[in-house]
Amino acid sequence: MKIIFLSHTAMGGSFVVGSHHLAKALTRMGNEVLHVSAPVSLAHVGGAVTNSFTRVRLRRWLAGGAHIEGVREVVPFAALPWQIARLTARSLIAFSRWMLASPIRGIGSLNTRPADFLIVDDPRFVGLTMSLPSSRLIYRATDLYAQMHNDRWMLEAERLICRRADLLIATSEPVAEHLRQLSNRAVHVIANGVDFDHFAGPRVTAASGSRALPGNRPDRAVYVGAFDSRFGIKELRAAATLMPRKYFLLVGPGAEGVAADLGRANVVSLGAVDYSLLPDILSQCAVGLLPMSVNASNAGRSPMKLYEYAAAGLAIAATSTPEIRRRKLPSLFTGIAESGFSRAVEEAFECAENPVVLDEGRDMARLQGWSMKAVELLSLCSGSMPSGQHVVPTLQAAAVTHQTGGIS
Repeated sequence: MKIIFLSHTAMGGSFVVGSHHLAKALTRMGNEVLHVSAPVSLAHVGGAVTNSFTRVRLRRWLAGGAHIEGVREVVPFAALPWQIARLTARSLIAFSRWMLASPIRGIGSLNTRPADFLIVDDPRFVGLTMSLPSSRLIYRATDLYAQMHNDRWMLEAERLICRRADLLIATSEPVAEHLRQLSNRAVHVIANGVDFDHFAGPRVTAASGSRALPGNRPDRAVYVGAFDSRFGIKELRAAATLMPRKYFLLVGPGAEGVAADLGRANVVSLGAVDYSLLPDILSQCAVGLLPMSVNASNAGRSPMKLYEYAAAGLAIAATSTPEIRRRKLPSLFTGIAESGFSRAVEEAFECAENPVVLDEGRDMARLQGWSMKAVELLSLCSGSMPSGQHVVPTLQAAAVTHQTGGIS
């Protein structure tokens, strides 16, 4: 089968998102997968001077794409940045419809040949979804995009995609409810999964990349992810202040600035860390952190780190949301605002001394592997096809994928 992902995040950078995992899992199941990520534009040329991954994305466009673990990854080029293209309904549609797949191909060259399934998780690709009418369109919404970006045009793009889509999927119940209200249609929920074998498997040695960390494992908590407006810096400050003898490690691009702003000796930045080294860092910590700010878009989040922390054997402290509480992990503790989050961190440190509960959390994470998510996704996609054209994935292939290793 031929499957195209239209995704908001390019492969190979600091952030590994659900479309990356699903694309690789579906490739290993024998499908031909193309992963198209958010475009570069003239606005990115200046940023390439200071941002190494922007340079990677520009080079990938110049080369016409790259192969990453069997997946063909394409970074297109848009004549205008989204912030300008979104100003009118006509240019909003044209934004992705006329993207260039590479410098030597003409305007609109991203209009690739029809696929069996076109899976979209970035509303900005609305124009491209309309130019491939013969593909079965699946809208897989991963966030409350309009709230996340404070952009009403995202909502309009979503509305147009929902009209065209054959199937609507959300990664959380709040996002599903948003799509139901937007489209008055049924929405399926497939939560983000975990590369279980990667996070629960053998650790790297000191010689292969492990780094010295402050304190000892029982006294360390770690946050891995983005440091944007949805990150709960007030919640983290409260917990770090309340527990001065605990160490709070920050991992991800921008961690240095957050640690400097907090100015506490027990808040330590590790900066951006390669995905391959994350399991080693997690294995040296007792608690995984998910502090979230008072931001409306946080209600729709389906954090991948939730199951990644659990797979690595960590207790988890998170800001309370209905979606987080819905997961019912035994090793998960939640609280509202600064005081509630701090209390959750204290409870998580206590839980980290209970291997039975941590093993229960790990066992629950094991059931959320990306290979099984890929089977569920493909089954739903096949069910959206007209009668007589169903292509049902084999569970045997998925089981072999799950047994032979995680998706890196």
